[in-house]
Amino acid sequence: MKVLHTYCLNYNVGDYALGFGVKNVLRHAFDIEQIGQTNLQGRQFNEYYINEVVNKLYDMLVIGGGGVIHGAHWPQGWFWLIEKELIRTIKIPFIVYAVGYNYFESEGSIPERGIDHLHETYRHAAHFSVRNDGSHGRLLDATGIDAQVLPDPGFHVGLGREWGEVVEDDFVVVQIADDKSSLRYGDETARAKFIENMRVITGEIAQTQRVIFIPHVLHDVAISKEISDGIVGAEVLDFGSYAFDQCESVMKYYRDARYVLSVRGHGQIVPIGFGTPVVSLGAHAKMGGMMRSLGLEEYHVEVHSPTMLNEVRTVIKRIEDDYPQLQSRLASIGEGFTGQTLGALASLSELMMRRPNPA
Repeated sequence: MKVLHTYCLNYNVGDYALGFGVKNVLRHAFDIEQIGQTNLQGRQFNEYYINEVVNKLYDMLVIGGGGVIHGAHWPQGWFWLIEKELIRTIKIPFIVYAVGYNYFESEGSIPERGIDHLHETYRHAAHFSVRNDGSHGRLLDATGIDAQVLPDPGFHVGLGREWGEVVEDDFVVVQIADDKSSLRYGDETARAKFIENMRVITGEIAQTQRVIFIPHVLHDVAISKEISDGIVGAEVLDFGSYAFDQCESVMKYYRDARYVLSVRGHGQIVPIGFGTPVVSLGAHAKMGGMMRSLGLEEYHVEVHSPTMLNEVRTVIKRIEDDYPQLQSRLASIGEGFTGQTLGALASLSELMMRRPNPA
């Protein structure tokens, strides 16, 4: 089978990581000859591209995962750049796989043109699923679409892949998101308080363990340096050395960390996929939604909480006190996710090979 995978290649390490996860599960679920890829946030699915590339060169189109249901200012109201009337001209089976409804609450909801476009996509797709971060309820409320829920593909980064030699040091990873900063943290006073809290937390951890900050986008670098500045034992990885053609080189840090503190969704998803404990720092509804869906809400702290500092300390102590049991729990979650995802894709295999695209 020849598959075309289109997802967000918008210079975010987390997006690249979920791309690895998608390809891992595709290779486990299907007899793959080739996987091509293109950037959902740039590729125009116009008539020529559909007829001469998609329909002619591939057997299946995979859209996602990632938070692709976002962007009210985009032509279609979400990230898939295809005119609504052209969706029906895709003759090969296509799936929308484990995507996220990513609007911040303060942004409002998806515009009407986006709702119409998603309904047309849903009608023609061989499969349409959202990720397990509460996107189902948000999408249902906004559009009426009752999508299947599947694990975010970032959970499958480690499926059938090796990510280099073990990092032997005893260390903790911190992932701080600072793109869309006002939407995440609020005003400058709130952002400054968050930075102050994180400096205290980082300093406390660094007394006994190395602390490694991993920026996912360039916007994350400055805030990571501000938090770690002057703290002995804390460092920020050189973003330019691993982003983005080399971003696989940082996956081993998520795999081998003692635990991870993360403000970003894929900073929580990727380590959990490796069985690494996470302190989830919620600055978006999807963060808490994900941890609730995993039954791990006791490891989640909202960044706007007035008691954030002590809550994070409590979660870190909980991780350390329950470490072997928590690792076993995370391994069980990972095994269940693999089975769930492969089961869903395997059940589609025969259907996708013979399903006609509706007129």
